[in-house]
Amino acid sequence: MPVLAGVLLVAGCATTDRSVGVALFERARYADARAYYEDQAQDDARNTALDRNEAGVAALLGGDVVGARAHFYEAYLDMEDLSSTTGETIGALVGPARSRRFKGEPHERCLNAYYLGITNWLLGDVDNAAAAFRAGVLRDADSAEGASQSDFALLWYLLGQAQRAALHSDRGEQAFAQARELQPDNPWTKKENAETGNVVVVLETGWGPEKVPAGYGGAALRFRRTYGGPAAYASISSAGRSLGDTFLIGDVYHQAVTRGDGVVDDVNQGKAALKGAAHAAGVIVLHESDSSRDDALGAALLLGSLLTPSEADVRTWRSLPAGVQVLVADLPPGEHVLRVDVRDSAGNPLPDLAQEIPVVVRSGHVTLAWTRTVPATAWSAAAARYADAAAPDTGNRGTR
Repeated sequence: MPVLAGVLLVAGCATTDRSVGVALFERARYADARAYYEDQAQDDARNTALDRNEAGVAALLGGDVVGARAHFYEAYLDMEDLSSTTGETIGALVGPARSRRFKGEPHERCLNAYYLGITNWLLGDVDNAAAAFRAGVLRDADSAEGASQSDFALLWYLLGQAQRAALHSDRGEQAFAQARELQPDNPWTKKENAETGNVVVVLETGWGPEKVPAGYGGAALRFRRTYGGPAAYASISSAGRSLGDTFLIGDVYHQAVTRGDGVVDDVNQGKAALKGAAHAAGVIVLHESDSSRDDALGAALLLGSLLTPSEADVRTWRSLPAGVQVLVADLPPGEHVLRVDVRDSAGNPLPDLAQEIPVVVRSGHVTLAWTRTVPATAWSAAAARYADAAAPDTGNRGTR
């Protein structure tokens, strides 16, 4: 019995409590959330990519686009490297899947590329923004065994817009065609809207899905929607003139659940079966035992079942949005303020989430305006600061 108790203690070792960072996000304490995740990134190499992505979102919400881009870029490099050391591979086979370095599920890897593209564009680098969005498309295409899916309409759409902004040869025509095919009912993917206008508004809503264990031994990975708040869309205006309503182009939960199971989770299923068989055999042997030898065998089987972790890796990029919406507008060159009136599904205004986004529109350029439906943040003031300090062909909010 003492041996069994010791095994229970080993098998039940706790992992890092990541709820601290989530609580800071929920309370709009973005500077504290950033500091927390930056500290975590230094403390545990297994979670470096995850912590840098979380810190990047916190920095972006806090108005530090340069710092956000640095975090997303470092995470991009780490998530791009899908190799594992021998020790990590063995660890995932005989221990918890979380013993490996976090590389993210396919949708998380795609959204890392999305944020890298967003921050590049906000800093005026539309060529690298387009490259990042294309990388996201390629990550989506490679996300399922033997299939080329590339069904992430958000990434196709932003790739087209960035290529149009960067004056690429086809002005994003092919990418826009893919986005229209995936979302034919979205008014902003229609040719007359997508390929005209000089302001692209990107609006994030809510919080993304959680990963939860399911099945025997928690070996299967499932996704669960989280409550993202009442925001459904936003009405955009400038100087009292309506520019239209945003429309959903990226449902993060949908992208998560339409991906295939990872290799490690297949291994987990096998470990779960082994764990269950060993436990059942141990119980039977002990029940039928009539000798100390049988007792030892039964105890060994039970110990083996306890020492075979099969839980799926449920480490989650919690600060992802639930959805991403877009709108395209045409404004004359100069400084403008976009009024973002967030509404619920019934069209009722949500004044606590209303925002104003300063943008600088330049002749012949496409401006990106990014925001998220969270309580008032440092973003508006930061956006104005970046715009004021912008060089002629650069600037925050995608002034380009």
